[in-house]
Amino acid sequence: MSAPISQSLFLRLPPELRLDIYRQLLIHNPHCAPANSKPTFLPTSIDYHGGHHTAIEHPEPDAVALCIRAEDPAHYKLRAAKHVRSAFIVRSGGLRPGCVPTTYFCVSNTGIHTAILRANAQIHAEACQVLYSNHVFDFDMHIEALVAFLADLTPFACSCIRSLRLVKRALPYEKEYSKAEWATAMEWLGRLRSLKSLTLGIVAGRPGQDGWETVPALRSADFDVLKGTEGMEWIEELLAINGLDNIEVEAIVVHCPFPRSAAMARYIQFSASVDDGSFAVWLKDNMA
Repeated sequence: MSAPISQSLFLRLPPELRLDIYRQLLIHNPHCAPANSKPTFLPTSIDYHGGHHTAIEHPEPDAVALCIRAEDPAHYKLRAAKHVRSAFIVRSGGLRPGCVPTTYFCVSNTGIHTAILRANAQIHAEACQVLYSNHVFDFDMHIEALVAFLADLTPFACSCIRSLRLVKRALPYEKEYSKAEWATAMEWLGRLRSLKSLTLGIVAGRPGQDGWETVPALRSADFDVLKGTEGMEWIEELLAINGLDNIEVEAIVVHCPFPRSAAMARYIQFSASVDDGSFAVWLKDNMA
C-alpha cells in the first residue's frame, strides 16, 4: 500500500537519515564565513568591572556554543516598527546613562538554517530537539537577553534546552537593577526542568599580581553564612535551580583596587575562593 499523498517525501525518509539532515542544517558550523549583516553589540568600552555589557566581536570557534547577546540600542532603533523578537530594557552608557529598549540576537549562528522548523508540526518537533539540545546557549553577562530569549520560545523548545552559560558581574559594581535581572533569570532557569548543565563565569577581582597570596581561603561554613548576607543573595537564587547534572564555575580574573572597605575586602576574599575552586566545590555539593 502506498504512503498517503498528504505525507511529504521528506517524512518518508528513515528517521536516522532525517536526523542527519537536521544536524547538517541546524548545528552551528564555526568554519562557515560569518554573515556581513550582523547587528552590532552593546557598547564594549567598559569591561567586566562595570555594569555595561561586554561582548567579543569574534567569538572563539566552538562547535556547540551559540552566543546570545543584546543588540546595540542605537542599531535597534533603526529596525522596522514591527520586531519579531521580544524587546527588553537595558542601561545605556555614556555621560547620560538611561534605560533604553533593545533585543537579543545570536552572534555565532553560522551554518544554521532554521527555515526547516516552519515546514510542519512533526518536522518542527524533530528539528527542535536537534537545535536546542545540541548547543550551549551562552549569554555571558547579557542576563536580560536570557529572559526575552526563553519567553520567545515555545514550551517544547524550552524543554529541549540542556546547557547554558552565564557570567556573574563583579559584585562591588552591581546595581539594584542588575540584581533584579539576575533574580528574574534564575526564576526562569528554575522552570527549565530539562536543563542539565550550567557553566557559571564569575568575575573575580585580584588587586595586583600577588593580591591573593595573603588572602585566607573561605571554608564551606563561610559560604553557608555568606549566601544570606547583603549583596550575596544571588547565591541562594542560584541554588534554587534543581535537576542539574553538572555545574562548572570559571573564574574571570580582572584587576581590582586594593581593599579600602570591608565590602571590597570580602569581595577579594570571595574572588580568591572562586579562583582556587573552593566555591565550585561548595556549590556542587549544595546543588546536588
